[in-house]
Amino acid sequence: MSFREKRAWIVLVTYAAVFGGYFFLLSQAWDEAYARGLTIGLTVGAIVVLVIVAVVLNIALALLAPKEANAPADERETMIDLKSERISSYVQSAGVVCLIGALLVGWNAILVAVLLQASLVIAELAKAGTQIAYFRRGA
Repeated sequence: MSFREKRAWIVLVTYAAVFGGYFFLLSQAWDEAYARGLTIGLTVGAIVVLVIVAVVLNIALALLAPKEANAPADERETMIDLKSERISSYVQSAGVVCLIGALLVGWNAILVAVLLQASLVIAELAKAGTQIAYFRRGA
């Protein structure tokens, strides 16, 4: 498994764990009257946890393989990154377009903001997942 594939696994697992917990807690505690404060508090907490976990895991990975960590990306890795970014942008665009429609038909703005955040998270998960698939497939 290459260094960049391991980094993609770190992204996939940390985003899934942190934001899976975030959205679970948010769905359990959702209350229209306190939605804004609850969302802001949980978002800040999730971002802090995500940054700490991602930094610690990436530092550990870099310490275990310092040569690979400092090596520039080759053509294959660059192509995998570009293809994965393209798929991620499609996912994100679809989420944004759907949620703009939700706003136009009168959905709660705080709920739409949370769903936009979910769209961003899903796009990052799609990017990491497709990177892993391309590394495994040999694309």
